[in-house]
Amino acid sequence: MALLQIIVRWVHFLASIVLAASFLFESVIVAPLARKLPENIQPLFLSLNRMNRRFGWWTWSIAQISWLAWLLLVTASMSGEDLIACISSDALGTVLFSTQFGHLWLMRLIIGIVFGISLWLLEITSRPRRVLTVSLAWISGIELVSLAWGGHAVANPGPYGSVHLLGDVLHLLTSAFWPGALLPLATFLFVLLKSNQIGALGLAAAVVRRFSASSLIAVAAMALTGLLNGVFMVGNPLVLLTTDYGHLLISKLVLFVLMVGLGAWNLILLKPRLAVDLPDINVTHQKSAIRSLLWNVLCEVGLGAAVMLIVAVLGITPPPLH
Repeated sequence: MALLQIIVRWVHFLASIVLAASFLFESVIVAPLARKLPENIQPLFLSLNRMNRRFGWWTWSIAQISWLAWLLLVTASMSGEDLIACISSDALGTVLFSTQFGHLWLMRLIIGIVFGISLWLLEITSRPRRVLTVSLAWISGIELVSLAWGGHAVANPGPYGSVHLLGDVLHLLTSAFWPGALLPLATFLFVLLKSNQIGALGLAAAVVRRFSASSLIAVAAMALTGLLNGVFMVGNPLVLLTTDYGHLLISKLVLFVLMVGLGAWNLILLKPRLAVDLPDINVTHQKSAIRSLLWNVLCEVGLGAAVMLIVAVLGITPPPLH
């Protein structure tokens, strides 16, 4: 059962982060540049938007299914029944209406339904709707940060529970910008790389520059909120070496440092090789730089998925101070 809980939590965290990241990436990174695109690039931009919608449907579906599975696992754990029995018993209703997790589950279900309706409205419109796109970014972001109310900060609030909870909220929100937005960035670069238009290659450089600026802020915020979380969960640094929770936290920190190292490589060595102005673009050099950048971003995505797996395990592991 514990392994199943870890897998379900991992899938749900990944889906929730990527869902928010996709629409935040579109709204914050890409949309401001789209207003200045030449006409010959507009069809490519619209196809990227359609791809993001389809990807949004799949990610949203995975998030809702894994959230339902999470409810069933919590119900089975609380009632001591198996997964099938707890569906037909009164335990499911008790968890939903009489526990903090049940209230959170219902709230997030409503948020998920509102997101699905908004995405459907965006699908049936005949032209791009900026308001709906921004709304989807907000709704998916709210759904993501609401996970903080299902974590250790609420289960064992302590005297500074509000500060701990705020740190968790900021940590989750930041994860949508980095590393969450790495996946839509990789998709964006791949599509632009396949295009033979010089303007598309220039757009890739502009997007990378905007993403680099936001990711620097996100990395700093992740480090600070992670440190704050460590203060509330671990306390004495020595227990990092003597507890299971500490070992997991060290593993997470190592992967985080590796991701930051790859990001620094991209920022210092690869980003300067990308030309933004069309007269300065050498197609061969530009494509080579984008390929190298894409490969590094995919490596970061893999490391980020591993970090989320550790987070899923940490969620069911008692921290030293609790």
